[in-house]
Amino acid sequence: MLVTDRAETSEKLRRLIGSAWATVEEAPDGRLPETFDADIVVVDLPPEDVRAMERALGIAARLRDAPIPVTVVAGRLPRQKRVALYRAGVMAFLSLSDDAEELAARLESLHGAKRVAAQALKRLRDHTRHLDEQLRLAQRLQRDFLPRRLPDLAGARFAARLEAAAWVAGDFYDVFRLDERHVGFYVADAVGHGIPAALLTVFVKKSLQTKRIEGKQYELIGPDEALRLLNADLLSAELQEMPFITMVYGIYNEATRECAYARAGHPRPLVLGPKGGLEQLEGEGPLLGIFGDAAFELRRRRLEPGERLILYTDGAERVVAGRRADPEKLLEVIRASALLPVEALLDFVLDAVRAATGGDHLADDVTLVALEVESTTGV
Repeated sequence: MLVTDRAETSEKLRRLIGSAWATVEEAPDGRLPETFDADIVVVDLPPEDVRAMERALGIAARLRDAPIPVTVVAGRLPRQKRVALYRAGVMAFLSLSDDAEELAARLESLHGAKRVAAQALKRLRDHTRHLDEQLRLAQRLQRDFLPRRLPDLAGARFAARLEAAAWVAGDFYDVFRLDERHVGFYVADAVGHGIPAALLTVFVKKSLQTKRIEGKQYELIGPDEALRLLNADLLSAELQEMPFITMVYGIYNEATRECAYARAGHPRPLVLGPKGGLEQLEGEGPLLGIFGDAAFELRRRRLEPGERLILYTDGAERVVAGRRADPEKLLEVIRASALLPVEALLDFVLDAVRAATGGDHLADDVTLVALEVESTTGV
């Protein structure tokens, strides 16, 4: 395709290389059609046209990432202009005073470059399609590790949500029955997201120790001890470039409504009252996978009727425009949803995070787990 508004250039180029090589496109405004089919784009650069340089730079920049070579028809150009055109994406310069055979050979060489680029682009697209298929499979497999059904409890219920920023998440949660009276639950976040973080969530699920069994007897491992053992396992695995993990692990006693919990560098658990009162629970502990002598503080909190225990990953804190983290704003969002059913409450928070992205992908994985104790008054 030849971009020119000079009839003499079109005619001369046709004579030199034959009409099969170029299609004349009148473009006095310097714009190519929105869609076109061409092996090479040749841009005329008349020395007397003061806007010609700007036109050539604009076309080269537009096609810079397309598998279509751009060349310029010009006489002798100052070095500064040639450098600018090369940097914009121009691949070659032609002169209508060149030998016809040499000119045709140059264009044929550019056509070959276009063909090679098109083949490389096809291979890249095929590879991307294959990679997408593999990531879809990884996503399905990771979701298979999440609980398909949350345990039924007497006088209480769990709800959970997980939304990944990419195909797979570095967030993970689980809720599982330990015995007739106790239910274990945790939320974990491998710092970062994507494949390495997602693989680490599988390690957490398989390595977390919750019971010591001797014959027909067993003993529940407290949350503080469970985190200590998990931290030791992570360090002993000597994983290369292992991302750190934050986590909260808790055990709920159905009979007493007491939660025993420990946290490892994770956002503090929240207790939301039926009228919107919000309490941040205490308890200290470092991230998992850093310190060999790490200790995790065991804390207990009895849940009253109507109260909700809420665990979340730090991705939930991105509830302001621009996807910026704002923990205090998250607390406002949770207070505003206090009267909603527990599932709707979690959806309300997720909607606030989605709204902060402006319709784009999430900036970070978001996981929410809530435990609601039924109200005795029906409020």
